[in-house]
Amino acid sequence: MYSELQKCYLKEIKTNREQSEAIKNLTIKIHELEHNLREQRQRIEQLECKKVSWKTSAISGKRSRTPEGEVTSRRDISEKKESCCSKYLELLLKEIKKLKKENEKLSTERRALKNELAGLDKDFFEEIEDLKRAVQESVKLNNQYEKCLKQISVMYGLPFIAHL
Repeated sequence: MYSELQKCYLKEIKTNREQSEAIKNLTIKIHELEHNLREQRQRIEQLECKKVSWKTSAISGKRSRTPEGEVTSRRDISEKKESCCSKYLELLLKEIKKLKKENEKLSTERRALKNELAGLDKDFFEEIEDLKRAVQESVKLNNQYEKCLKQISVMYGLPFIAHL
């Protein structure tokens, strides 16, 4: 009984530690993604500022040629960059939402485990230690009884069968 209870307790502590580590890692990842999101938003703002200047130059009719020989305006290039950035931002936002949900789930589970462990006070563990000592003493006493029984069975010529 004691060993099962101790195994359960140790398992819960291990799970709690693993979840704490996972929460820490997810929080770090969320912060990194939020930082990336801020950087990308700044980049979009910069691109939008450039877009305004490109629009004015596009009005004047400035066009360029790509290495393949296609004629493109700066507006086309700007729209492609903006499309790419917005897709990347959407992916970042989805990833942040997913990580926040997972973080919240792990936090809830961690709180539940912590509350469960809170019910195990110092007296509980002292009682477990007392039971452990009692079991050890009982094993020693059983070993002594077995030796005595073996000696008596040898003395009277009876067969002795140890540990059924």
